[in-house]
Amino acid sequence: MNLRIAVEKDLECICFLAQQINTQHYNGAPHVFAEPEGLHRDRSYWRSNFSADNTVFIIAERNDEITGFVLASITENTTVTFLQKKKLCRVRTIVVSDEYQGQGIGKKLLEAVELWAIGECVDEMRLEVMAFNDGAQQFYDTLGFETQSRILSKKLN
Repeated sequence: MNLRIAVEKDLECICFLAQQINTQHYNGAPHVFAEPEGLHRDRSYWRSNFSADNTVFIIAERNDEITGFVLASITENTTVTFLQKKKLCRVRTIVVSDEYQGQGIGKKLLEAVELWAIGECVDEMRLEVMAFNDGAQQFYDTLGFETQSRILSKKLN
């Protein structure tokens, strides 16, 4: 398996994998996620992350086939005085192709983000996982992630 930085020629495969995770999330939480609409709806969003500041976009590939990706960004609290002034790496999206799950690709992608974050003097990595996604929660537990907070919602209409 090879890990590398995403480039423009990867966009079609990124959109395909993003469609996979969008479908999974829409099926689990249709009140939160937009219904999947094909590969091109989110194209400009993914493209905008190729050169975004304080962001890393890593591709996993095997035999020239893209098997997964992770997108992460660094943020730093400088305005909320009652919070610690920590430099944070936020994992914004991680996806591994359905056919390659359980083969260590997600773990390698997160390890690569962690190394990048350490090199950027980041204090902590964070991510969000949907309540319905038990498999992902177990995966993150095995990698040392701990629940820090919960996001609650209440439907009003």
